[in-house]
Amino acid sequence: MQNSVDVLVGKRVRMRRLELSLSQSELAEKIGVTFQQVQKYERGTNRISCSRLTQIASALFLWGRCLGERPAGNA
Repeated sequence: MQNSVDVLVGKRVRMRRLELSLSQSELAEKIGVTFQQVQKYERGTNRISCSRLTQIASALFLWGRCLGERPAGNA
């Protein structure tokens, strides 16, 4: 059963990925998962863990916009 928050987060990931003209495969490579996993995240089928969400935010250049400042010591 999908959670509405997971669906919303997935939609936002997809919107930003498309804004950057990235394929699911390209995003998947950047965060170390398969493109199928990215599909599941974007559909809200699979919940995105906090640590994975920070990887996605970094790959999609979202630190300042939605997650606050980049943690000290992280590139």
